[in-house]
Amino acid sequence: MSEEVQPSLQPSQLEALSRQLVERSFAVLPGHYGPAKVGRIRAALERIYHRLDDPPLWSNEPRWLNDDLEVSGTGVVIHKLLSFDPELHRDILEPDVIEIIRGALGPDMHLEFAGAVVTNYTRPFFKWHNHVGGIDDERYRRLGLRPAIEKPERVAMIVYLDEMGPETGQLLIHPERVSGAAGPPEPVDKLRWDGQFEVVGPPGTVVMIDQTTWHAALPRTIDHELRFFFGLWFAASCVAKTERVDESLFEIDSPDPLLQSLLPRPGDA
Repeated sequence: MSEEVQPSLQPSQLEALSRQLVERSFAVLPGHYGPAKVGRIRAALERIYHRLDDPPLWSNEPRWLNDDLEVSGTGVVIHKLLSFDPELHRDILEPDVIEIIRGALGPDMHLEFAGAVVTNYTRPFFKWHNHVGGIDDERYRRLGLRPAIEKPERVAMIVYLDEMGPETGQLLIHPERVSGAAGPPEPVDKLRWDGQFEVVGPPGTVVMIDQTTWHAALPRTIDHELRFFFGLWFAASCVAKTERVDESLFEIDSPDPLLQSLLPRPGDA
């Protein structure tokens, strides 16, 4: 039986979501990745996790198990995802989502980083934070850098492979027009910020957020099962070269035109 094809969004819908990504700094597509694709990606990430000998799923202080595997307040963070399973490139992209992000970043944007996270009920409230600097966000935090950012330069695309709701590690977003790398408007350990948006959706829900967007996550409370999501960082052509580089993107051998249009070019990294 052939895989069910997800209906494409109309051009007017794509334009509206690109505009929202600029004007409110986020956009959400509930259940946009179909069940078959979600199942394949989830199974691949679970295999990677078990192949890594089931590392602990949370640590208050970040611990690097190797150069590309970190246990932190996020969970188990798998950096440079395609180096762990190159075949994942077949499933992680959806044309409509790429079109929305292109509408915000420009036609010459490129893929900067691919990663994934494994968590479960052991992760407490994940405090409010943002990712200014994209792939270099930890460096920006360490140096206290708050550059002037007046238009979208980097967008993260996060795909949740489990249901998203109040008891399942729900993502909270503080919408705000992209305008500078401002500090948090409220205390980062506060469970609720005025004006927050609460993401709800089935497995396969896509969240797109600008690098300046403040967001947090509630703890998962309903069961002990593993929870998976993956993320891709996209950058506009105008961004400066980064200190970190996702070498796995340069090693992909695929004729897929969508993927080829997104892979970093020599001047991008």
